[in-house]
Amino acid sequence: MIDLSLTTDLAMVSLNAYGKIERLGSYNRTVWTADCSSDGTQVALGANNGAALLNLEKRSLSWMYHCKSDVLSQQFMHSGNVVLCGLRNGSIVAIDVRQRHRNFPTGLASPGTARRTVPMLPATHQADKAKSTRAISMSSAVCSLVALSSDENYFLGSSMDGSIKLFDLRLIQKGAVQSYVGHVNSHTHLPLAVDPSETLLMSGGEDSTVRIWSIKTGEQVFEKRVADTLFTALCWPESGLDVDRSSLFDLRHSWGAWMGSRDGLYYMHGT
Repeated sequence: MIDLSLTTDLAMVSLNAYGKIERLGSYNRTVWTADCSSDGTQVALGANNGAALLNLEKRSLSWMYHCKSDVLSQQFMHSGNVVLCGLRNGSIVAIDVRQRHRNFPTGLASPGTARRTVPMLPATHQADKAKSTRAISMSSAVCSLVALSSDENYFLGSSMDGSIKLFDLRLIQKGAVQSYVGHVNSHTHLPLAVDPSETLLMSGGEDSTVRIWSIKTGEQVFEKRVADTLFTALCWPESGLDVDRSSLFDLRHSWGAWMGSRDGLYYMHGT
C-alpha cells in the first residue's frame, strides 16, 4: 500500500496531454452522475428528475427517462445501446438509447461560448417505458453500477445499505443471480471496481475496510482495514497501462488498484 496523501510532485503525469476542458452547457436541474459511451459520442446524465442523453457531436440533449427519484448512478453497457440508471428509491432502470427521444438543443454554437441554461424536459414528457425501459429493484438507494464487458447482459449493483449484487438483464423477474456479503454501507456514495479479467470485485466500506470478492462464486477473498478513511473513488486499471515503469507504480506484480479519498490517493497491489 502506497499513501500519496503527502505527495505533491505529479510530474510523472502530463496533465496537458489530456487537452483543454470545454463547457458543454449548464442545466437547471441537479446533475448527480454521468457516464460516457465507449465511443465517446454520447454522455448520459443522471439528474434529480430523471435521465438525459447528451449527443456530443450534435450538441443536443434528449430526455430518456423521467421519474420522481434522483438518478444517483449510471453505466453504459459496452454495446453503447443500453444505459443503466440507479435511482435513490432503489430501482435500476435499463434504457435503450436507440429508442426515439425528443431532442432539446443545448444552444452551444461553439465550445465554451454559451452561458445559457438548458432546461430539462417537463414532467409531462416521458419516454415510452413499456418499450424502452426495464426495471430491477434493490433494497436501498443505488450508489454504483458496473457493466461486465465479458457478457453484455451482466452488471453489478451496489446500494446504500451495503448490498452488492450481480444481475442478468435476461432474468430481471428472478432478481439477482449472485450476492456479495460483508460490505458495510448505510448512507454513503461508495463505488465498485472490477479487475481487468472481470474475476474480482472490490469496494471500500464505511468501516474503512477494503474487501475483494470473487465475481463468479461470491466468496470474499480479501479483507483489510488499510486506512482511517472512506474510499470514494476506485480504479482498477488495465494491465500494461502503467503510469511510469521506472516509478514506484510499476505494475509488474499480480494486480494493482488506485483508491481515492478526502485524505489522499492510495495504491494497493498484490505480490
